[in-house]
Amino acid sequence: MKNIMKIFKRDIKNIFTNWVAVVVVLALMVIPSLYSLINIKASWDPYSSTSGILIAVVNEDNGTTFRDEDINLGNELVEKLEDNDKMGWTFVDKETAKDGLVNEKYYATIEIPESFSEDATTLVEKKVKRPKLIYTVNEKKNAIAPKMTDAGVKSVKSQLDDNIVKTVTGVIFRACDEIGIEVDEHRSEYREVIDEIYELDENMPELENLLDSAIEGTVDLSALIVKVNEILPNISNTVDITDDFLQDVQGFFDKTEGGLSDISPVIKDDLLLAENALDTTSVELQNIQENIIPEVAKKTLISASDTINSANVLVEGIESQLKNVKKFLDKFSKIDLSKFAINSTDENYLNELEKRAQSIDDIKGNLKDISRKISKAIDKLDLLSDRLETVKGRVDEEIDDLNNGKELDTQVITDMKNIIDDIHKQVTEITDSYDSEIVPAIEDGFSSMKVILDNTSSVLQEGRNTLPQIEDILSVSSELSDLSNEELLNLKDKFPEMKDKVHELADKLREFDEEDKFNEIFDMITNDWQVQSDFLASPVEIEDNRLFSWPNYGSASTPFYTVLCLWIGGYMLSILLGTDAHSLEDGNELKSYEVYFGKLLLFLFIGVGQATIASTGALFILGSYCLHPLMFVLYTVFVSIVFMVIIYTAVSVFGNAGIIFGVVLLVIQVAGASGNFPIEVNPEMFQKMFGLLPFTYAISGMRQIMAGIVYSILFRDMIILTIFMVVSIIIGLTLRKTMNKKNEKFVEKLKESTIMNG
Repeated sequence: MKNIMKIFKRDIKNIFTNWVAVVVVLALMVIPSLYSLINIKASWDPYSSTSGILIAVVNEDNGTTFRDEDINLGNELVEKLEDNDKMGWTFVDKETAKDGLVNEKYYATIEIPESFSEDATTLVEKKVKRPKLIYTVNEKKNAIAPKMTDAGVKSVKSQLDDNIVKTVTGVIFRACDEIGIEVDEHRSEYREVIDEIYELDENMPELENLLDSAIEGTVDLSALIVKVNEILPNISNTVDITDDFLQDVQGFFDKTEGGLSDISPVIKDDLLLAENALDTTSVELQNIQENIIPEVAKKTLISASDTINSANVLVEGIESQLKNVKKFLDKFSKIDLSKFAINSTDENYLNELEKRAQSIDDIKGNLKDISRKISKAIDKLDLLSDRLETVKGRVDEEIDDLNNGKELDTQVITDMKNIIDDIHKQVTEITDSYDSEIVPAIEDGFSSMKVILDNTSSVLQEGRNTLPQIEDILSVSSELSDLSNEELLNLKDKFPEMKDKVHELADKLREFDEEDKFNEIFDMITNDWQVQSDFLASPVEIEDNRLFSWPNYGSASTPFYTVLCLWIGGYMLSILLGTDAHSLEDGNELKSYEVYFGKLLLFLFIGVGQATIASTGALFILGSYCLHPLMFVLYTVFVSIVFMVIIYTAVSVFGNAGIIFGVVLLVIQVAGASGNFPIEVNPEMFQKMFGLLPFTYAISGMRQIMAGIVYSILFRDMIILTIFMVVSIIIGLTLRKTMNKKNEKFVEKLKESTIMNG
């Protein structure tokens, strides 16, 4: 132990007494850190600077007219892209875009054809023509830029998909929306109608008393006339507003039925498109069975995966639209129709009401049957969607296997084709039954809802029929300033019936009002159809939760570049510093293990300096995100010690061969330690080596400390790195002396060549 420390102290003394040695050692400490800091800074947040990547946008869309509205999706897209600085959107003509792409001024071009808007509106026609967006990319200019432009154009496509569905369905639903708004604007007036009927009911006893007093002669007839004149304007106003409400509600249902007739072809076309996509997938899988050349099979599988995904998107879209219709029907079926009937002495009205009462149960039962039919279709579509997800997963697994050098499993391909054919058969069955079962069911549903509406509005309709009769009776007394006793008695005979009608109407309204049924109907009619349109455009919303998140890419890459610089630092030391020690001044012969540990201490001394500079530089110069700064510095020092022991042992035991070993291991670890890319995307060879590389555990431990510690993972990383270090020390102690003697002849021959250092 004494000789080990003497070797180390002598080396330190020799460094600090020679300014050149001091400069070299400082350089050895700083240069590796420069490598990591520069690379971290360069990759700090590359995706925030993509506005410099120029993409030419050519808008030739002529627009179109749809449902009396002018639509130009190309112009709408350009307006959005003008406010979008995620990419360098440049708006030019076709020739300029083509020339700029060839001459590498632009990375890519996006062309919106003349018929784009017109094609988009065929969504509600029997023959759908999909609008095309023409995307061209210059892949020669840069390796990564095409990936960025691909992401940009996918974002554009997503925006256009949303715009098309929202615009087309928005126009369809807007009429419903407008009439709903109109009804909602009169909500307070309808409230006044109800309140005035309540007031009329309260005034009827007073009117009856005044009438009795007038007949008995105990009160002047003018008092009765004054009271009647107070009530008449309210009755007239109530009749007018009730008429408006009934017309608005009828208009709402007419418009809604029109919207439904426009949406039905969309669902049918989506079913046909899903059939076509599944047909294509089946053919692609059949082609793979006939041609199992790996590269051809891989391309076909990728295409099949995309096609399956498209079919699944269509199926999910159909499912969401049917769910909307079902929800609409279910809401009406829950209305308690018993609240809508009004007692009356009118024989014709009673007969009509009795007929309606008999059909009420049938109506509710019919709505539930219709809902069940739609539910069955939804359940089938949901099952098909799950099966498509499963098949896509299996296709993607086959693609991964081909990427990893495995052979194509033809039995799996056969199984997937059989599943796709079965799904295609089921979609065809749904398509065939759509016109014969689903559409009639939906239409029956709307017919039933109209009957419900008729019963709902019967409250106001009865009032509308009753109030004019009351108005006629009361107007007689208001127009005549001097009624005979006989006429007053005639009015007295009619008054009880009039009073009962008003009271029955008021009671029904109160019962209806207490359960908030009026607001329920208003809410139904005034649905926000813009929200419905938005839902059809994007039925799925992602709730984004991020665990152990990084604020920027530079911080996320700090563990990789820091670990890499420590290995490079150790490699530099192995080239510039010797691993042999001269005899001590006291003349005692040094043992092999004393030389091993004595020189190792110098490597560790410089390695600690490298680690300290690299870690503190990342934290305080660059500002890398780190939850536990002190632990990060200490862990970096620990990693440096492990790396130094590994590299020093390799060079100390194997000489130049050890240096070569360090380089080879560096190359393998950069590719196979999951520094930047997930290990799962690497070839199978690297995946198998992943758990055997020191980089794997050094990077993992730093990530734990910087972004959030899972202690079981951190302890595992530290234990495995310690094992690497202990194994290296054992190798150094047991093999150094033997291997050094064998290396002497190799070194001599190397020196004789005069072309290499030996």
